Amino acid sequence: MVLKGFKKIFTRCCSHKLPDDLISPEADSLISPEADSLIPPNKGEFLINNTIKAEENEGITFVCTFSRALLVPIFFKAFNQMDLPKKDIHLLVYDNTQDFFLKTKLLAEVEPLVPLFKSVRLFKSNLKGQGSISGSGNEIFEESVLFNIWSMWLKIKDMIFTKTFFQLEDDTIAPPDAFTKLFFELEKDENIGLVTGIETGRNPYPWVPVRLGVHYMKVINKDDVDKFKILERQSLHPDTKGVVEVDGTGVYCMAVRTKAWLDGFDGFDPVKHRCMFFAMDNTLVWNMKLKGWKILADFSIWCSHLQASAGRIVAFSKDQALEMGDVWLSDYNSYAQGVEKVPLNQKARSTRVRTNALTWEM
Repeated sequence: MVLKGFKKIFTRCCSHKLPDDLISPEADSLISPEADSLIPPNKGEFLINNTIKAEENEGITFVCTFSRALLVPIFFKAFNQMDLPKKDIHLLVYDNTQDFFLKTKLLAEVEPLVPLFKSVRLFKSNLKGQGSISGSGNEIFEESVLFNIWSMWLKIKDMIFTKTFFQLEDDTIAPPDAFTKLFFELEKDENIGLVTGIETGRNPYPWVPVRLGVHYMKVINKDDVDKFKILERQSLHPDTKGVVEVDGTGVYCMAVRTKAWLDGFDGFDPVKHRCMFFAMDNTLVWNMKLKGWKILADFSIWCSHLQASAGRIVAFSKDQALEMGDVWLSDYNSYAQGVEKVPLNQKARSTRVRTNALTWEM
């Protein structure tokens, strides 16, 4: 079962109903009306921080990034089932919003974890929400959701003091052995900069195909504003096996060498280099590769990617994935996105996905 590990989290879940204890009745109002007035925008603060300065370089940092209150209980149900050396881990939970409700949900989950880990930090950025990742909402970088993501990455890189770290996004459900397996691969070779698990894209419809978040890429690589311009980005086939080297990946579930991560920021400016709005993470990882680091994808670690919308949660994984690509069309000054790579001998299909994505109605 593709979502076998995911199903274990929802032990009381029937086929179409999300467990009552996972979704608060307050979830219909995820943004508190008080949120905008609580703290001036861009003034971040630590809500929890018990780090001891003399120990901050020891162990491993585990970063969890959040922007959606609805996913908090689901995330922590999976997180608490992961095989983790807690006493060697500095836990950093990053809330990248002004959402007061998200703040309260995170405090409720994170405070009980304080005695279990080497250290615990809960940081709230208080950044105001921005536009979506499509259309004109991203034509002005400072007014796009990419600005908030980039601001978060810049903050987080200065909060990691250990030689290695692990990162999970709030809409990612990782299998219990993800941390152990990805770090096992990372530690095989000091030239490996990043090892990622496998996750797909997502959308509101469980029958619509998605792509994998790991890619091979063709990039201009000139020393000017087009230095990181992607000409072609090809997702890997979902039936790929083993551990393979890739060119770009999302940053949803990964073990990383901190020096390699910092190298990804060196010389990369998403505004100056007119970064593709749908591939800023891939471009950052590509820059790590340009600096000589190996980027690996472990196809034994399958994550579920959660889409919360329209009264339901949809969990995408392998059975909804196809091989897809993005191609730069110079005559149109735009990209053809999400084009399926269809074999010449492709048989007629009644559906484009193997099975519909697992769905829970709220």
